Amino acid sequence: MAAPADAARARLRAERTEVPGRGDAAGPRHAAARAGAQVGYNPSQPRVPKGEDGAGEWTETDANGTPISKRPKGDRVRLAGDWPSNNPPEPLDDEPKNFTKEPATSAERTSVMKYIARRAVETGVSVAVIVGTARWLLLREAEIVSYNDPPASLDDLRKAVSTPAPGYDIHHIVERTSAEEQGFARAVINDPINLVRIPRLKHQEINAWYQTKNAEYGGLSPREYLSGRSWSVREAVGMRALRIHGVLKQ
Repeated sequence: MAAPADAARARLRAERTEVPGRGDAAGPRHAAARAGAQVGYNPSQPRVPKGEDGAGEWTETDANGTPISKRPKGDRVRLAGDWPSNNPPEPLDDEPKNFTKEPATSAERTSVMKYIARRAVETGVSVAVIVGTARWLLLREAEIVSYNDPPASLDDLRKAVSTPAPGYDIHHIVERTSAEEQGFARAVINDPINLVRIPRLKHQEINAWYQTKNAEYGGLSPREYLSGRSWSVREAVGMRALRIHGVLKQ
């Protein structure tokens, strides 16, 4: 049975064969030109200048002569196959310069993973292509991809608990540790109605949110605010945490 790293590399190789120009014996430039002819890509097509909204995106004008790059952001759609293989997206100002070396701290690693997740949404390029051959990121691909999950219903989040998956954690709507410290029964805390499956990086964000001072709670952190409060209040705050972090539908 293939090791996880080998399987990840195999998926990466397979995906790269679908990007125009990859592995073409005639060279990437000629391959990109041929692929461009198939998808309507013009090699001389200009890109949005660095510093503008959508920097690095290929641009063109619409029927009214208005550059598409100047349209509202929601009007521009870019498919993964639209990026020529020899012209990757322009880097953003805050882009980590080197994905290959794993950062020393958990906070730095998380920052890189969230950046890649955002970049995948902005460009339409898959996480595997952005990551390249950075092994530490390939092994965390599921965490990065799950970060972009759309909000789901409470029923779906609860049902998903029965099917654990890479990149996800089981989360207690009412925080487990603080509830135990306040004397709530473990049977209540671990009841299926209090459990949801959520993206791991979102889980980390929610845990940090509980520990951060918040003006909405009188300058206390949500965890401090909930001390001594009822189960229903704790549950309401837990639901709010899921909504504001884009896990639970509004």
